[in-house]
Amino acid sequence: MKKAVMALLVTALAAPGVQAAERAMRILLVNDDGCDSVGTLSLQQKLAEKGYDVWMVAPAKNQSGIGSAITFKPNKIFDVKKVAEKRYCFPGTPADAVDFGLLGVLKHNPPDLVISGVNDGPNTGVAQLNSGTVGAAARAVRYGYPAIAASIGYLLTAEEMKAGWPSTHKYWPDAVDDVVSRVDKLHAKWQPGKPLLPAGTGVSINYPPLAKSAVKGEKYIGNERFPLPQHSYVLLEYGGAKQVMSEKVLTPSEADTDTGWLNRGYITLTVFDAEWNAPQYESAYQAIFR
Repeated sequence: MKKAVMALLVTALAAPGVQAAERAMRILLVNDDGCDSVGTLSLQQKLAEKGYDVWMVAPAKNQSGIGSAITFKPNKIFDVKKVAEKRYCFPGTPADAVDFGLLGVLKHNPPDLVISGVNDGPNTGVAQLNSGTVGAAARAVRYGYPAIAASIGYLLTAEEMKAGWPSTHKYWPDAVDDVVSRVDKLHAKWQPGKPLLPAGTGVSINYPPLAKSAVKGEKYIGNERFPLPQHSYVLLEYGGAKQVMSEKVLTPSEADTDTGWLNRGYITLTVFDAEWNAPQYESAYQAIFR
């Protein structure tokens, strides 16, 4: 009898329009830039002003470039700070922030969407391998939640680099507005109980640091298969090693890659999954290990 009642309840809640009338669409925001990130704070504010139920969990300090690392220490007490209504600072990595948001704060009220960003700086090419922004979104997708990783690019000029990327910060609000507009599009088709995005996938969006009138459009393009490394090492005489940035990565490229299209002034969208599976190569491996 109880199973029948629960089945009816689940069916009712999953029916289009029923759950939507009872609550607002719930969104979890995370990032790798930290609790004070302008991109995430402004995104929370703008989404909340539109009526979305928006929660933010971010690392207590900047964790850029840390990828998908987590803190795994059972029984450890974490010094979490609730800094505002629906806003938490977690002393860990971006992936930890996802875990605390999904498995802690919203454990009994899971979000309909996870958004990581809007990140200060691009996440294209090899940067996606070590991006905390993308790593956090990928972890959410791995758990079965639809996720968006959002970033704004850099203009690779000597003037921009020396001045601390002023164009990126000038047009950061436009990148935030772009994400808000995409959430509105998802909300217009929202059917509670059904995935907002194709199940098991997410998307990494990179917005160019340009005025809206200069943005040329959108380009869906996959990750580079063998991207250039961002850095290398110089072995020192006394036995140490110095990490140095790659000049090629800092040289503007207009190749047919996500980096190249972003540099040309396009918003790039890279659809990804988080399964780490390549079953199409199983027969080749069977032949190799026969």
